[in-house]
Amino acid sequence: MEFKPLDKEKNETNLITLLSENQEEEKKIPAEENIPFSLALYDNDLYIGGITANKWMNATHISLLAVNKNDRGKGYGSQLLKRAEEFAIETDSALITINTQDYQAKSFYEKLGYQVFGKLEDTPFIGTTKYYLVKQL
Repeated sequence: MEFKPLDKEKNETNLITLLSENQEEEKKIPAEENIPFSLALYDNDLYIGGITANKWMNATHISLLAVNKNDRGKGYGSQLLKRAEEFAIETDSALITINTQDYQAKSFYEKLGYQVFGKLEDTPFIGTTKYYLVKQL
């Protein structure tokens, strides 16, 4: 046996295969293919922000959401989030999740119907808290 570096994408593909086989064996539920979602917002050719997510089985997880500092407060983040929620509904997700830091957008997500279901203090660095939020669709 030996440990070898492997391209992240290739390694994740292999890991998903192993986990899917285990799910089918243990739960008798065939795994679904992961469906990616990515949307960018531009003002002419200037990148303003964007959102990425992944739908797997009955859940969609928002990986990243950001809007340029100078363009915050104009509703762009809400619009991006709404598009991701529409994607989640169209792909039959029962819920959508996201995580955020205490200095980022926790109250923004809560205003839009997300609820905190967990938190980790001093993560990813000392003095900050990571919050995990969910919204039932």
